[in-house]
Amino acid sequence: MLFSAGLAGCIEDSESGVQYISSADCGGFWHVEFVDMSNDDFNAWEGEVQFVGSDGSTETISDFSSQQKYVLLDESLSWSLKYTFYEDDIGFINNGVLYGGNNDYGESGTVDLVLTRQASQTSEEGSDESGAVSYSDCKPDTYHVEFYDMSAFDFCCWDGEVEFTNLEGDRAYLSSFSSSQKYVILEQGHVWTMNYAFYEYDIGFIIEGENYGGDNDEGESGTITIDLSWWEGTLWQDAWAEGPSAQMPNYKPPIKIQSLM
Repeated sequence: MLFSAGLAGCIEDSESGVQYISSADCGGFWHVEFVDMSNDDFNAWEGEVQFVGSDGSTETISDFSSQQKYVLLDESLSWSLKYTFYEDDIGFINNGVLYGGNNDYGESGTVDLVLTRQASQTSEEGSDESGAVSYSDCKPDTYHVEFYDMSAFDFCCWDGEVEFTNLEGDRAYLSSFSSSQKYVILEQGHVWTMNYAFYEYDIGFIIEGENYGGDNDEGESGTITIDLSWWEGTLWQDAWAEGPSAQMPNYKPPIKIQSLM
């Protein structure tokens, strides 16, 4: 059971020639990166920027989140960037040069951009002590659980508790964690139990396209069983390499849902 349709991605305005890439996107290239020294995954970059293309096209954004952290521009044009900072520790990077980061309120200027492509961030992964549960802050090719906070795309604190366990004794526990652990990859070959409790009304998670949470009562809890035991064996691994539907068109790994009383 692999869920691969995340909330991350690109926001593109094909007419203006400006494409935005989220901080949650593990791949891609960019020309401009916006930074907030106090929060790598920021909710509000407090300033205004305008991209001006040599064909007269313009694109203006203000008070935006890290969903628009990276910018890829139409390389057939020349570009300048007009900026105004309303926060002392924000800025942007172009061609390896940082602009801003120690600003006066309302500080502004114009930069002629150098269209040198940079690679966007790679996945920052961590794992529990056993290595059976791994986490990523950007969307991997395959993962099993995606956490979200409806009030913050890149959240500082998912206010709840989550525990992953299996019959072999592996255990991972999370509490009030950030979006650095937004995506969860579970080791194949096990039946996993996921216990959860919500202490915030608009948090939740997604498993195989199914949404859990998002409109919670305080302390609402439950248990989900994620059966990955079917993965064991070279035959099934080879079959998955060509796509599960090719070899197992009617197979759907079971997910059992129970309420904790």
